[in-house]
Amino acid sequence: MDAPKRVEFSDVGTFGFELEFLVYLSESNITQLNPKPGEASQPFQQTLQEPYDLAKRGNGDHELHMKRLHHFGVEIADKLTEAGIPTAYREKGHPKDDDAPKLDQEDARLGSFDEFRYSSYKQCTIVPEETMIWTDPKNGKRMAVRPETEDGHFWLGFEFVSKVFRYRDFEPMKLELETVCKTLRAKYSVSINAGKDSVHGSSRCSVHVHWGISGKEYNLLTVKRVLTLMWVTEDSLMDLHATWRGDARKYAALLQHGTNMAVDNTSKLPDWIDNLDNGDWRHEMEQNVPTEVRNSLHMNKAKIQWIWRAETVDDLVMLVGEVKKSRRASVAITELLPAASDFAGKVRRSQLNTIEFRHMQGSLNPALTTAWIDVTASIMRRCIDLSAQEFRSFIEDVSTCVSDKNLTVYYLLNKLGVGRETCNVFRSFDQEYLDKEADSRISVFLPEL
Repeated sequence: MDAPKRVEFSDVGTFGFELEFLVYLSESNITQLNPKPGEASQPFQQTLQEPYDLAKRGNGDHELHMKRLHHFGVEIADKLTEAGIPTAYREKGHPKDDDAPKLDQEDARLGSFDEFRYSSYKQCTIVPEETMIWTDPKNGKRMAVRPETEDGHFWLGFEFVSKVFRYRDFEPMKLELETVCKTLRAKYSVSINAGKDSVHGSSRCSVHVHWGISGKEYNLLTVKRVLTLMWVTEDSLMDLHATWRGDARKYAALLQHGTNMAVDNTSKLPDWIDNLDNGDWRHEMEQNVPTEVRNSLHMNKAKIQWIWRAETVDDLVMLVGEVKKSRRASVAITELLPAASDFAGKVRRSQLNTIEFRHMQGSLNPALTTAWIDVTASIMRRCIDLSAQEFRSFIEDVSTCVSDKNLTVYYLLNKLGVGRETCNVFRSFDQEYLDKEADSRISVFLPEL
C-alpha cells in the first residue's frame, strides 16, 4: 500500500488581504470651483460631494461622521460591484456573532476548520477604518492625527477586505485586485499617504495579508516556524517597504523591536522565561533550528528559545504581542485563539485561524501588493512543507544570508524561493519612491496606474 501523500501548502493554503485607503470628499454646502483656462485643476476641486441633506441629518460631529461613513461605504461597495467585484458594505471589520457557520458547509474558507467558518468572507467587503480617522462619541471630537483638509472638505477612512482565495487561485486573484485598485482610483479622490503619525496613533494606511489552511487548524510547530523565520528575516524584509513602517509600533510592532519579548516586558511574559528547563521542546527545537540561530542573542538573551519553549498559542501571543495592548504586532496570531477566548489583546470575537502579516505600507498598486502577498506565500510554504531536517538547513542558509551585510534583500528573496518577476516589482518601487509617496507634503493623491 502506498504511503499517504503529505499535505502541501499549495493544496491547503487560503488567503485574504485588507487594503486601507482614505477618500477625500466635499461637504454638501460647498460650491465646486472650475479652474481658469490654462490652469491645472486642483485635486480637491474634483472631489465628490456628499448628498445635500446628509449634514442636516447629523447631530454632532460623531453622528455626522458615522452617517458619512455609511453613505459612502455603501456607494463604494456598489461601484466595485458594478465593476465586476461583488462587494458589500459592513459596519464592522469582523464577523457578527450571528454569522455562525453551518457544520454541513463543505467549502474551505478563511478560518477553515469546520466549526469556525464565516460566511462574511465569501465576498469582498468595504468597512470603516476607524483607527485612521475616528470621532469620540462622548465629546464629538475627531482624533488629533486626522489628515489636513481644505475648508469645506473631509476625509473618510475605509478598508477593502477581500474574499477568501485558495492559493491555487493566485492568478485570478491578481486580476480582481487590479480591478479593485483601478476602480477606486478612477471613481474617487483616494489616497494612502495623506495621513500622519502622533504619539497616540497614526492615520497612515497599510496592507495586511492573512494566511489560513484549508480544513485543519494550525499546529504549534508551524506557528513556531513562522515566528522563527520572521524573527531572523524581518528586519531585512523591511527594506521592501516604506521606511516609516519600521516605526509603526502601535499596530504593527516589529518582532525584534516592539513586542513583549523584544523589550523584556516582564509583566506580560510567561513566568518561565528565566527558567526554560530541559523539556521535550528542546528536542523539537534542535531538530528544526540550527545551533547558531537558537543560541543567537537579543539583549543578551537567546530569545529564539522562548518561541520554542512556548507550550500554547496563548504563550506565543504574549511573546509577540505589541507592548502597550498586547494586540497585533507585525506577525499577528491572535486569530488562532478561540472565539470565546478572554485574552486581553483579542479585539474581535472570532477565530479566523489565520496568521496575519502587517508589514506593508498602504498601496493601491496591484503589482506591488501582489508581490508582497507572493513573498508571504513563500514564507508560509516553507514553514508548512519542509521536513524538520529541511527546515533546519533552510533556516541556516537564510541566517547566513541575513548576516552578510554585503548581500541585498533580493538575495534573501531568492533564498526564500521568491521568483524573479516579483523581485523586479520591488526593484521598481524602491524605498525612496515609497517614502516620497507616503510624504503628504509631496504627494497626497495617488497617480494614475
